[in-house]
Amino acid sequence: MSKPSSHFVMSNVQPPGNSTYVSGDGHLFGCPDPNSLRQAFHIIFVLDRSGSMNSTDRRPLQDQPMTNRITNYNDNRFGAVLSALHRFLMARDSGVTGPRRDTYSVITFGTSANTRISNDSTSTPDRILDRLIELRPFTSAGTKFDAALKQTQQIMTANWSTDRSPLVVFLSDGQGRVDDKTISGLCDAAIARGKPLSFHAVSFGRDSSSQSLRRMVTVAGNVVRNAPRGPLAPVVPCSYSNARDTIRLTETFINIADSLKKPRAALLRA
Repeated sequence: MSKPSSHFVMSNVQPPGNSTYVSGDGHLFGCPDPNSLRQAFHIIFVLDRSGSMNSTDRRPLQDQPMTNRITNYNDNRFGAVLSALHRFLMARDSGVTGPRRDTYSVITFGTSANTRISNDSTSTPDRILDRLIELRPFTSAGTKFDAALKQTQQIMTANWSTDRSPLVVFLSDGQGRVDDKTISGLCDAAIARGKPLSFHAVSFGRDSSSQSLRRMVTVAGNVVRNAPRGPLAPVVPCSYSNARDTIRLTETFINIADSLKKPRAALLRA
């Protein structure tokens, strides 16, 4: 004897409560919407686009659907970053039912910082990549982390939502000077609005030259640990990672994306 189905088709019916939900194809499920159990984030990618990112010692991830399109414009370190970013977006969207609850912003920087995407809530991973793929690294070297962090704070505060926690993925292959007050100011701005900032620094260069990236994570982590804990402010630990090649970079991005899939209760216990 076959087991009875745990769901059935509804037509023009709203879910009777939080314990049930209706899927996009009209099926009523006798459980909470799994998408609603996942914390939503405003994820801000801050990506180094200085001259060193034009180096071809690391290239985009091979044998992926978007590889040829990326290499046509950026067969270099920056292209490797774009391919890892695309995999992050795909991983974060995996298993999502209904409209996406995350928003994405992208800032690129060298000696100055520019916002390329701001608080996007609707574009697919392919479309987001399309808006970045023709960008090329600057011809000049130099990175100003302070400028990138100040731009990050502007984007975060201008698009603040009580429904989303802020998260930054800051990537560079070089060394830049940064004032502790700049990173702590960014983190304090999030705390003042009711949610801690999760800060993830990724080095795509030599680990021995990544002291500034490590320092940013230390300062951000201290702010988070000393911040008041609230039921609507889940804690996603800050992190530093060194990615020596494209595969490790992609793994790092996917690991960050996967860490955000924990239910809210699990995040609160982190």
